[in-house]
Amino acid sequence: MYWLKIPRTLTIQFDMIAMDIKIRLIKKLFLRVLTVLIIIIFTQSAVISISPENNPLKPPATNSPRTTMSGFMKNMNEAYTLIMEAEEQAKTEGGLWYSKAVRKKGYEANLALERAINALNLVDIPPINRQDIGTESALMLKEILDRLKLPKANMIPSREDVVSKSLKRWEVPGSEIAIGLVEEGFNVNEFLFTPGTVKRIKKFYELIEKYPYYELNSWKTSPGFYRFYITTPGYLLPPKWSRWLPTPKNTVLLYGQALWQWVGLAIITFVVFAIIFGARFLLKRYIRNANPHKKVWLGLFIPALTLWMTNFWEFTINKYINITGALLNNILTLSTIVEGGVLAWFAFMVFDAIGWTIISNMPQENTSIEAILVRNGVRLLGVLAGLTVFYTTSKEIGIAVGPIIASFGISSIAIGLGVKPYIENVIGGLTLFLNRPIKIGDFCELGGVMGTVEDIGLRSTLIRTEDRKLIYVPNTVVSTSQIVNHSQRDKYSFKRTLSLSYDSIHEELGETMENLRNMLAQHPKLSEERISLSSLSNEAIDVDIFAYILTRDLDESISIQEEILLNISPTLDLTGAKVVALTV
Repeated sequence: MYWLKIPRTLTIQFDMIAMDIKIRLIKKLFLRVLTVLIIIIFTQSAVISISPENNPLKPPATNSPRTTMSGFMKNMNEAYTLIMEAEEQAKTEGGLWYSKAVRKKGYEANLALERAINALNLVDIPPINRQDIGTESALMLKEILDRLKLPKANMIPSREDVVSKSLKRWEVPGSEIAIGLVEEGFNVNEFLFTPGTVKRIKKFYELIEKYPYYELNSWKTSPGFYRFYITTPGYLLPPKWSRWLPTPKNTVLLYGQALWQWVGLAIITFVVFAIIFGARFLLKRYIRNANPHKKVWLGLFIPALTLWMTNFWEFTINKYINITGALLNNILTLSTIVEGGVLAWFAFMVFDAIGWTIISNMPQENTSIEAILVRNGVRLLGVLAGLTVFYTTSKEIGIAVGPIIASFGISSIAIGLGVKPYIENVIGGLTLFLNRPIKIGDFCELGGVMGTVEDIGLRSTLIRTEDRKLIYVPNTVVSTSQIVNHSQRDKYSFKRTLSLSYDSIHEELGETMENLRNMLAQHPKLSEERISLSSLSNEAIDVDIFAYILTRDLDESISIQEEILLNISPTLDLTGAKVVALTV
């Protein structure tokens, strides 16, 4: 029937709504599938089952020279075998990325190498170099031991021998390589390769490098492991693009690094410097016309960028280009010093920016002492933050800060005498902040100096004299001397002595004085006007003129004084009085 028919326009609308719903469902389903795929892709390489053999938290056995030596050799051989297998397997695979199986072998090789490194006592190595020196030392130590005739495992002192003989040290026969008992610290009661051995491993390796491997030891050798590590990019398992580089055997070392490593170091250093200085140039042009508040905060960009780029430079050189040896140690030390300095600079600038922000939001009447207190307070916090960064950086690069601080106790008297004036000035500055006798812009006399206060710091107060000289007055002088603050007057006084001639004034003296009173009374900025006869001398009649000028502004008071002086002459002309002198 006709009344059951649906209009065509309504049918089209229903179709469009249904189509829109389908599209939304398809989009939603697509996004969910894409999310699942991304999760699978990014997590499949990280999901490696933990077994008792590759448990990264399992500590190596180091309770005797035997377990330490056996564990070190076993872990180094395991790392070598896994890396070589991963390399051979990767050659048969296509693509730019390693397969999951290759990555798993690389991961397990890293764990084995880390366990081997734990057999070294690295207590004397600065924290920033500990990982890299530990890795290279373990590889060089393995190269050394592979060239020595080693005793069998059962000939090395066991835990029972240690207890029965109270053994604390064992040396590899025919060498100065020693395993010793750690008697304090984190690895207490463990037998590790001694710090002295670690310190001289590089020298030992250079002496024995040209000798052949001794294949009759009970432990397997790992030929070329150290050279493989220092001539390939990456940490242990090199990336696939390394196949385009010369093989480790054919790589020529120049001052301990491959030629391609020197080129990579130069390129990444140039890029980092170009980015930092380019950003600095562009930022200076951008903030040239910015307001001061914006400039302060934008100024944080360069130290932040420098800090990030320094970290990027260090990470790339260490983990990708794989610079090794003394050059890497120097680079890490340099980058840590730069990072510490930039971080201290950044911390100081952050506090300074916070201070400027607080000051800019203060009411106009509170931008004097309060502003100075805020500015110096945040700067002091910035200095403390910088000192904290310095302390942390010093520990990272291996500088013993404790003895330096302790040495201050030896010369505390001399230092105390040296810093006494500084402390007194700081206390004087704090007294100025608390008592507030002066503020910036005040015209005052203090410490024998008269001028306008331009700045009040923790140590000194800056005065601009009338002849435009800048004088730094120590705060200890300011706080202990008399301060005359002319800007704190509620009004200025006008005092003059008018000497009138006898010849020009007789009975008109009273009228003259009355005219002067009327002249002063008519000025709107004067109060408590007084005209009085002060003395009669042989030469002249002295009349004192006094009034208060109702202003706190010095310049305005000077202008009003000029008006009064200019009006005196016309007033005297009314009675014909003549001025002999006008004195203050």
